[in-house]
Amino acid sequence: MHFLRRQPDDAPPVERSELRQYRYLLRTASPEALDDLHREALAVLDPAVRAIILRTAQERLQTGRDLTVDDTRHLARLITVAEVRTPGVLISALVDIAHERLARAVLRPAARNGLLDDYDAWDGLEPDRATTIERLPESLRKGA
Repeated sequence: MHFLRRQPDDAPPVERSELRQYRYLLRTASPEALDDLHREALAVLDPAVRAIILRTAQERLQTGRDLTVDDTRHLARLITVAEVRTPGVLISALVDIAHERLARAVLRPAARNGLLDDYDAWDGLEPDRATTIERLPESLRKGA
């Protein structure tokens, strides 16, 4: 007789801690803070990882075709605007290694600046579209 352990049918996937913290920042930090965090993170990431992020952004967002891996300021802005306008549009498409390295590189300065202080109280739910759009400056709301 064989005994099989039954797996729960609808068990939600477990989100890794640093990826959840990164998602928290994307949903709660100001666009200006996110730009700064992404700029700092991209500057320290390996060019090969930046290339993966850039290629994914170009494919998913159909913009930024003229950017290179060294255009970290513009790539940071692209990530910020995309994720604030449409949560998950870019990070959900990143391969695991690029997602994890970007998250870790963003979390270091975020923790130093106290941007994770309210993380423990966050419910993890995605905000509604109107709330996300309101976070963007008026000049970046076009097409949203």
